[in-house]
Amino acid sequence: MKKYYFIAVGGAIGALLRFKIKSSPTFFQANDQLINIALIILVINLIGCLVLGMLNAVFSKTDRISTDVKLGLTTGLAGAFTTYSTFCKESLAVLNAGYWEFFGYYVTASIVFGVGAVYLGHLLGHHVVYPVGKRLIARFNIN
Repeated sequence: MKKYYFIAVGGAIGALLRFKIKSSPTFFQANDQLINIALIILVINLIGCLVLGMLNAVFSKTDRISTDVKLGLTTGLAGAFTTYSTFCKESLAVLNAGYWEFFGYYVTASIVFGVGAVYLGHLLGHHVVYPVGKRLIARFNIN
């Protein structure tokens, strides 16, 4: 039962982070607000892919982290932060607005860069995050 609380808390945090970033002032200076929103969703999803790759890499190397915490961070936080349904909705809105070329680039970039971000996160998790965490645990005698 405890895992559901971890997933719910992680999901709430992830959804609120996504909402805050999507609602913040425009990161991009495209002429059309629709394009700006689509690009923000792309950035959110790529950040989420990178984080999920790092988390999965670290979790694969240690059993010190409980399954409940792992589910809260992956299924909850990363799952709610990234969003396939919003990506699809924004893709359709871009297509309906007649931005055919941007639609092609947007969908391709989302898939190719998303997979690339998970892979990069996986490498960072294995070769940077996990070793640094392991050294910090040893240095401060954290059990």
